[in-house]
Amino acid sequence: MQPAGQIEGAPAEAQPPRVRWRRVAFYYLLVYAVSYGLVGAFLASGGSFEDSSWVFFAQASSLVPALSAIALGRWLWRMPLRDSLALRLRFDRWLLVALLVPWLLCLLALGFGLLVPGVRWDGSLQPAVEARILSPEQLDLLARTAEQAGLPTVLLLVPMGLLSSVSMSFLAGCGEEIGWRGFVHGALRPLGFFRNALVTGLLWAGWHLPLLALGYGFPQHPGLGAALLSAHCLLVSVGHAYLRERAGSSLAVGLFHGTTEAAMLLAVAPLAGGSEITVGMGSLTWLAAELVIVCGFLAHDRFVSKEPITR
Repeated sequence: MQPAGQIEGAPAEAQPPRVRWRRVAFYYLLVYAVSYGLVGAFLASGGSFEDSSWVFFAQASSLVPALSAIALGRWLWRMPLRDSLALRLRFDRWLLVALLVPWLLCLLALGFGLLVPGVRWDGSLQPAVEARILSPEQLDLLARTAEQAGLPTVLLLVPMGLLSSVSMSFLAGCGEEIGWRGFVHGALRPLGFFRNALVTGLLWAGWHLPLLALGYGFPQHPGLGAALLSAHCLLVSVGHAYLRERAGSSLAVGLFHGTTEAAMLLAVAPLAGGSEITVGMGSLTWLAAELVIVCGFLAHDRFVSKEPITR
C-alpha cells in the first residue's frame, strides 16, 4: 500500500539526511578509551607531563582520532574514505589560509600578551625554558645558531615553525582533524553549520578534559583551566568547521591545526611574567586572538562570499 496522500505513480519524497548518532557515539567511545588507555600506560611506566618524552608521546597519541576513523570507516562501516573523511588537498587559496593565518593568530596572541600587566618582552626566550616548552639544550642551540647567523634568537622561531608545520606538526594536526573535522563533522552535517561546529567542539573538549585532571596544561588552576579549554575548543571548532567547508578538506584543517601548534612558540617564548591563565596557548589572551580570527572567517562569509555557508 502507498502512504495516504501520495499520488499513485509519483516518486516517494526523498528522506532528509539524518545524523547517525550511534556511529558518532561508538567512534567517540573508541577514541576516548584508546587515548586514555595510552595515557594511563605512559604515566604507569614512569612518564610525566614535565618530561620531554611527553612531547613525543603526545605527537604519537594525536594520531588516535584519525586511525580510529580510518579503521572504522574501512573495515566496519565500509565507507568511501576519501569522501567520508574529506581526504582531499587542493592547492588553492584556502590551503594558503591554512598555512598563513595561524601565524597571524600567534602574532595577535603575542601582542595581546604584552598588554597584560606584569608581562614583558624577553628576547632571550628563557621564559620558554621555565614553562618547559623548550629544554635548556634546545635554547642553547638556538642561541648559538642565531649568533652565528647574526640574527635575534626569536627570529629563528619562524623557520623552525615553518619546517615543523609541514612535517611533524602537520602529521599530528591531521591525526586529530581527520577524525574530528573529517568523520565527526561529516556525520553531524545535517545539524547545520553552527550546531555541527558546537557539538563537534563539545566532543573535542571532552576528549581533552581528563588531561587537566591529571595535571596537564593548567596545573595551578585546573578548574578555571577546564573552562578555558572548553571555551577554546568551542571557539576553534567554529573556525575549523569554516575552513573544513571552504577547503572541502580535513587535511587543510590539519595543516591549520599543526601550523598553529608549530607557530605557538612565537606567541609564548618571548613573554616573561603573567600566568598560565593570562598568557600561553588556551589562555585568555590566546582566546582573544582566536576570537579575532573566527570573527574574520564569519565576516568573510557574511560580506565577501557569494555562497554563504553559515546562514
